[in-house]
Amino acid sequence: MQESSRVKKSIILSGLVGTGGMFVAKLIGIIYAIPFSSILGSDAYMGIYGQAYNIYSYVLSVFTAGFPFAIATLVARYTVLKDARAVLLIRKCSIGMLAVLGFFGMLMMFAFSGVLAPLMVAQSVEVMSVSLKILSLAVFLVPVLSAFRGFYQGRKEMEQYAFSQAFEQVFRVGFLLSVSCLFVYIIGLERKWALYVSVLSTSVAAIAGILQFIHFDKKKIKGIKAQAKIQSETTHSSKALLKEMCILAVPYMISAIFGYSQQIFNAVLLPTGLHLHQYDEATISTIISAANYVGVKITAIPMILAPGFTAAIIPHITEALTKKDWKRTKKNIIDCLNVVLCIGIPISFCIFLYAQPINYTLFYTENLSMSSYVLGWMAFEGFLGTVGPVTTNLMMALGLKKASLKRIMIATLIKGCLIVPLTMIFGFAGSVLSSLIGDGYMILFNLREVQKSYQVNFKKTGIILIRTGVVVLVMWIVCSLLNAIGFTGSEGSKLIAFLLMCCNGLITLVAGLAAACLLRLPQAVFHIRLRLPGRGGRHV
Repeated sequence: MQESSRVKKSIILSGLVGTGGMFVAKLIGIIYAIPFSSILGSDAYMGIYGQAYNIYSYVLSVFTAGFPFAIATLVARYTVLKDARAVLLIRKCSIGMLAVLGFFGMLMMFAFSGVLAPLMVAQSVEVMSVSLKILSLAVFLVPVLSAFRGFYQGRKEMEQYAFSQAFEQVFRVGFLLSVSCLFVYIIGLERKWALYVSVLSTSVAAIAGILQFIHFDKKKIKGIKAQAKIQSETTHSSKALLKEMCILAVPYMISAIFGYSQQIFNAVLLPTGLHLHQYDEATISTIISAANYVGVKITAIPMILAPGFTAAIIPHITEALTKKDWKRTKKNIIDCLNVVLCIGIPISFCIFLYAQPINYTLFYTENLSMSSYVLGWMAFEGFLGTVGPVTTNLMMALGLKKASLKRIMIATLIKGCLIVPLTMIFGFAGSVLSSLIGDGYMILFNLREVQKSYQVNFKKTGIILIRTGVVVLVMWIVCSLLNAIGFTGSEGSKLIAFLLMCCNGLITLVAGLAAACLLRLPQAVFHIRLRLPGRGGRHV
């Protein structure tokens, strides 16, 4: 009980707990992707899998993004105001609203799957179309699950929020691998059926996640209902709360529509740019597979910080603003940014360092050098996808919605205009350069707006960046020395290569952690006290 209270009071602990659940979910996602890439046995099918999920994620964002954040904001606000009746009404209205929106999203994605498929692939158009149609069911189910998550996010139940992420992924992967193996290796069906099972698994896992939340809800909702019964003050009507929810959700939804546009760009515009660069069809399939399957899986490791800390930002900053606690608001902003940068930069850099051994030892690929080249560049996408959403949601939570939407629209326009010409000139690297320009603009101007509006001093964040840069430099030197003596992990037996990669990574990680401790990064970022040897047992 004491630990739960500590988590609810600290944005760092809340963010790390939320991130922890997502990390477990993403780690499971990476582990299953290794055998599943062998089950699919095709760069083309792996590319279809990734592209289909890009479209699904975007449609889901268009119809529902913003509402989970709005739900969390309202629940946090009325919990602080001790209005239990309003909290219960928000719960009821949010589930109904997201179910309706998800239903319309499902119909739209199903109807347009036949139109989108030929724009996304030159071959296997029917397979792409069927995959999109199967995924459309998840557009209806996942929003309902998001409504539950948004509600308990607002209640600062971050342990349940994290558990739900991991539970859903475990169920999804268990279904996906077992049924795929049954169809391909036992029944002997074509490998495309493994692809169909993989996209169906999202809906199956969503149903399991909803049932798990219903079980959890039965225990937790009793206390809120008891408070509502003894509440004497009149509460808001359902209509008023729905209006307030929509007012809060629309800016988040617009933000998501533009913010997740990268998925549409990668699904539709990237292939156009690759053709204009005059890659052959086999190389294009390898690039699409490496970017949308391997790249998405691996870069998800740093990017889990974004939803993890976004989930923590909403209730903590909403509470601080409701109480007009400006000092705590500033502290939350700095703490959130420092943790995301301190963890996100080294992890993204490690993806860049180990792009080739990761592809060689873990994933199926028909062109190792090209796949490694793509993953190396995707490391930059991973970092931008970590920091960008955090700054955007900080702006939203701080009431700077208009400025945030303006920046994200300009960033999207920059990326949309540059991706094809830059890809045509520089190859795949050009698509990442378009993101660096667009997202870099958005991140810098978001932080400038926060600084100006709330008089936040980012001097401490600058110091953290410099120290983290030194840590990254140490890791690069150690990794390079190990590569020079043969610990490359990208040749010979895959088992031996994997062990060499792990040894290289472990030694490099230890060197990075040692440098971080010497520079006192854990103390500065996580507010912890370490007892180091050679200092008379004193804490530092």
